[in-house]
Amino acid sequence: MMTQVMGCCGKYVQGYGVLHDLNKYVDWMGSKFLVVASKNRMRDLKDTISVALAGKEVSFYEFSGECSWSNIQKLMDAAQSFGAQTLIGIGGGKVVDSVKAAAFKGGLLNEVIIPTIAATDAYTSAASCIYDEQTHMMTEAINSPKNPDLVLVDTEILLKAPVRQFVSGMGDALSTYVGGLVCQDNYFNNHHGGVGTHSALAIAKLSYDMLFRYGRQAKLAAEKRALSDAYNAIIEVNILMSGMGFENNGSSSDHSFYFGTLALPDREEYVYHGEGVAFSTCCQLVMQGASNEQLDEVYRFCRDVGLPITFDDMHLSDLTDEEYDIMTKAALEQGFIHNQPFEVTYEKVLGAYKAADAIGHLYHEGGSLL
Repeated sequence: MMTQVMGCCGKYVQGYGVLHDLNKYVDWMGSKFLVVASKNRMRDLKDTISVALAGKEVSFYEFSGECSWSNIQKLMDAAQSFGAQTLIGIGGGKVVDSVKAAAFKGGLLNEVIIPTIAATDAYTSAASCIYDEQTHMMTEAINSPKNPDLVLVDTEILLKAPVRQFVSGMGDALSTYVGGLVCQDNYFNNHHGGVGTHSALAIAKLSYDMLFRYGRQAKLAAEKRALSDAYNAIIEVNILMSGMGFENNGSSSDHSFYFGTLALPDREEYVYHGEGVAFSTCCQLVMQGASNEQLDEVYRFCRDVGLPITFDDMHLSDLTDEEYDIMTKAALEQGFIHNQPFEVTYEKVLGAYKAADAIGHLYHEGGSLL
């Protein structure tokens, strides 16, 4: 029989102003806490953290740059020098992944994650993406034996973040069920090294359905800095459901098409991760031969909330044949793109790129597949 594996963070807390209650949730994690954040986040939240951790011994570490092995080692050295029992990462993906990697390599220290943007589903996962400091390209992904002990999501903080980053998080979440369903249907391993559970797929499907139900409303609320039920629901989708969904179901081609575009040598990257993943998900659906009904639902949603559905939206206009060739070959080098029940060939990937772009133009021009 197959082995099914599911992992998740030790505790998830979401609410307005919950950062003030931090001590209640970390009291069991020891007495020495190293708080890691960027210069700006440190400026905004240092005083609040100091009050919230009254009675604890707290040191602050200012993080900058990539989530690279060099920066992770510096963070580990600071934690060891201070004698930290718990690392608290405050920020976005680079800070959080660095904290998770340092906690793992530094002897499985306790981990607390406090997101300041809802642009990624990395917060609850055990994974860290490692980047090259010069090229800024991802070189590897590592998985800790455990997920973060606490993910504390303060919507008072998230409401102050740029709306575009919130929408980008919806793009990342959009891929979770699309990629996860392929893995589950074909018994491909998830990111914990086993086959996904029924509950993992149910979470991914719920996140997918909630995007279409609440996503448009949530963006309008975010634009007004309004804490509506829809906004609160999509925060849960972007951070908790998508994080649990991708990690526990597995990944397919949903990110690979986007990673292919990053190989273009003379094109600057203008899109956030989740924005690129949204278009990549469109490409996967096209390559799989998704129904007109599903494509219509996905393309309309992306268009309405402002996620890319064409190469023009990705700031990759007027692609040459040579650039299509580079992207296609780079996408084929991504291992997860081959998590499909059919052989993924050069022709299939190239065709998906071009057809997905054409469908996007159709929807921008007011057309429809239905």
